[in-house]
Amino acid sequence: MDFTLSPEQLLIKDSVARFAAGEHAGADPWPTFAELGWLAIGAPDELGGFGGPLETLLVMEQFGRGLVVSPYVAQVVFAGAILRAANRTELLQRLVEGEERFAVAYEEPHARYDPARVATSAVRDGDDYVVTGTKARVLDPSTAETLVVSARTGDEVTLFAVPADAPGVTRTKYDAEDGYDVADVRFENVRAGAASVIGPIGGGLALLERGLDHATAALCAEALGLMSTMLEATVAYTKQRVQFGVPIGSFQALQHRMAEMFIELELARSMAYLAAMTLDADDPVARRRGISAAKAQIAKSGRFVGQNAIQLHGGIGMSEEYKVGHYFKRMTLVERLLGDADYHLARFIAARGAKSEAGTPAAVG
Repeated sequence: MDFTLSPEQLLIKDSVARFAAGEHAGADPWPTFAELGWLAIGAPDELGGFGGPLETLLVMEQFGRGLVVSPYVAQVVFAGAILRAANRTELLQRLVEGEERFAVAYEEPHARYDPARVATSAVRDGDDYVVTGTKARVLDPSTAETLVVSARTGDEVTLFAVPADAPGVTRTKYDAEDGYDVADVRFENVRAGAASVIGPIGGGLALLERGLDHATAALCAEALGLMSTMLEATVAYTKQRVQFGVPIGSFQALQHRMAEMFIELELARSMAYLAAMTLDADDPVARRRGISAAKAQIAKSGRFVGQNAIQLHGGIGMSEEYKVGHYFKRMTLVERLLGDADYHLARFIAARGAKSEAGTPAAVG
């Protein structure tokens, strides 16, 4: 398989790299995202969209390299994948043009990442639905005008587009360890019209899982950038740090350790690309298997690379003034976002034992 980037992909990679290096530091990034077309990645052609999962990978890897704090995954990749799958063109167009921002409220207290464990209810009242419940750890909700909410309509799960400032919506914001925007959101008898339903009634879980797979693959790509930067910084430091009259990078034991870090990075890279290619699969079982395998490997590799980067730097690696500690902090958060290694290993095993939509046993991945 040819992994050579096209001229258009190289242009995307270079423009994101310049942004991540601080070219637009301090400004609201959203107008820049819209102007450069990054909000349109994966969108239909008729909306001016282009590219797909691989282009998203290129964006997120550079965001990881630059440690960019951005709601891109939550508001563009996650919400955008749901709106595309539901054919909500009018909402997707506003997202692509940067006119409206969306956050997805799906995880609930004690759900352990499982999107099917939904206690929030949506009860029919005339032509409307009344939504009541609590969502935990909603990513990047502060700047979102619309919340995509999962709620139980009878025995099934349905998605609703609820204005973030609707009566009865309460956002309790707190900062994550790495500074990202997170909140718990309470819905208290919030009225949602019939037009707010995203996708078919009872079809919300399939849409939500598709969005989660896209967002998880994007996090895997971000982890590549984080790990690459930690490894490069470690190699550079060991060439400068002198002990016993020689750079510590000349010690064979440390060379072996950095070689192992490189191997883990390349394993993670292979799985991140597999995840991106899996997103186009029509079979949800195959997609689930590929995404969870990638996330589990990324968690393992990221922890190995980060811990060794800190150890080889010594005390300076733990200081607030040095970047490696900040990258490892973000890597630790990425490891747990949208499902930790244990969750995705269990999901992979379940998917491997399941049958595909065609009725044949799922292949061993």
